Amino acid sequence: MASMCSLAGKIALVTGAGRGIGRGTAVALRQHGAKVIALDIIEENLRNLKKDYPEIITAQVNVGDWKATKEVIEGLPTVDLLVNNAGVLKMGPILDTSEEDISLLLNVNLKGYLNVAQVVARKLIAENRSGNFVNVVSVAANKPFNNIGAYCISKSGVQMLTEVLASELGPKGIRVNGINPGVVDTDMMMISEEGKRILADRIPLRRIGEISDVVNGILYLLSDDSSYMSGHSLVVDGCFLKC
Repeated sequence: MASMCSLAGKIALVTGAGRGIGRGTAVALRQHGAKVIALDIIEENLRNLKKDYPEIITAQVNVGDWKATKEVIEGLPTVDLLVNNAGVLKMGPILDTSEEDISLLLNVNLKGYLNVAQVVARKLIAENRSGNFVNVVSVAANKPFNNIGAYCISKSGVQMLTEVLASELGPKGIRVNGINPGVVDTDMMMISEEGKRILADRIPLRRIGEISDVVNGILYLLSDDSSYMSGHSLVVDGCFLKC
């Protein structure tokens, strides 16, 4: 994209950056000139990221821990770009969902996003600076899926959070958008190669999404190419939702 140079010199914060979409995003932002701060709960993943990309700043934290996360981010430089990506998945029928499971999903997938966005936005506003946030949502926010009902609930909350943040922070010069991936080949899938082939046959583009498909969408939303977009959820699913 021609305007990707607009990321040069920006400071970007990516949560859940140790693997999958988060890692791909952190690496891509660095390649496009941003100074990247990567947060993750798993120390080994951060070590591997740091080994491959020494210039990326890393910090270990569980975004489901409100107080610890707030303290870590308050101690970081003010960031221009935020990618809220950290997330967890619990599978099972909705009637079997325990209080522990729903609390985990809401603490990480929803409250964690709100907490991080609050701290970053407050710092930007205090310094009279503009910003650009992207929340990694999911097509699970758009449609109920059996056996991941609690996850659907948490992600639908993130979609509304995105719209609320966009409405309230827009006058402060902060854009907020979401990206809703469909079936993407990450560690979170936890299905066999045969299962992937079956899923691919249900997608009009006849393939499982790659991490790069989602990362490219995130880069677009963070770039000046999308400068008049806010409160939008960009669906990247190969037309899966339409079928």
